[in-house]
Amino acid sequence: MSQRELKSIRYSLHFPLLIVALLVFWLAKDIFLPYWTANFDFFHYGLVGFLHATCIVVSLRDRRANHPIIALCFITLAAIWSAVTPILGLWGSALWNPLVEILPRSDFRWVFLFLTGSAIGSAGYWMLVRLFWLKSLRGADCLRTVALCVAATFLSYAVLEALPQSIADRIMSLTFTAAWWFAFSISLYWSDINGYPNRSAEAMVNVT
Repeated sequence: MSQRELKSIRYSLHFPLLIVALLVFWLAKDIFLPYWTANFDFFHYGLVGFLHATCIVVSLRDRRANHPIIALCFITLAAIWSAVTPILGLWGSALWNPLVEILPRSDFRWVFLFLTGSAIGSAGYWMLVRLFWLKSLRGADCLRTVALCVAATFLSYAVLEALPQSIADRIMSLTFTAAWWFAFSISLYWSDINGYPNRSAEAMVNVT
């Protein structure tokens, strides 16, 4: 069996799906829940997790493992985790307060917030992917995923800082989302081609 056949995810399908998902995310950027529902934008953050998780489920190589109930549970948990990640990132970034206070620019507080949220979000989402589908992933793969996602987030912030404010404000959410999605998926691909492919996309439970 070739290395390509051993991969649990059909990346030739997955990455084009991510581009389509980015278009959907961009079209949904002006949709907001009523203020009385929540004073925090859970919708767009949850949509980030929902769309990427859907791209993973659709591109799984072993269709037998992709039972609708299991897939729905995975997508739902991914959306919930994505929705609450900014809050967790805000709490976690408090650890950086002593360092932020001595830095010359107050903008650095936002940098640490983004980076902390990226690390927490990627670690939690990686655990979900491993629990449901890619059980052969190892601890080193998690560290790689977190490192790539944090690097992608920092690069996105640097690019947006270099752009005019009017343009940066319009594309900020799309830029962070695209960079984070592709960093996470590239980390999965990297794990596959470096000797840790799963023989099949195993679900959390076997349902026939």
